[in-house]
Amino acid sequence: MPVSDNTLLNDIQEVNLSYLMLAQRLLHENFAAGAFRLGFGLDVGKIVMNLSPAQVVKLSASNSLLCQFRLNDYDLLSTLTQDVLGGILQQAHSTILLAQRGSVEMAGERA
Repeated sequence: MPVSDNTLLNDIQEVNLSYLMLAQRLLHENFAAGAFRLGFGLDVGKIVMNLSPAQVVKLSASNSLLCQFRLNDYDLLSTLTQDVLGGILQQAHSTILLAQRGSVEMAGERA
């Protein structure tokens, strides 16, 4: 494996470990808010919150990113890149769009 591939793999694993540790911290501090911020359904949130340190390390060793880039929605990205009222409405609008997206995904889990 070339050095650059090994470096990329190490970077991915580091991001995975940081992401899982942050996710657990958010979920332990306030489960509902943490699950919302992470875009997790209740079942996934409970599993991630209850991972042992050994499980976190093992899961983070994946060669694929575990986190998902949630800004793959055109409306959300265009909102964040526009200067609406000096930026005052950008955060509120993006929060609303993410909340709508999360509620649609959670409804799909229950079906």
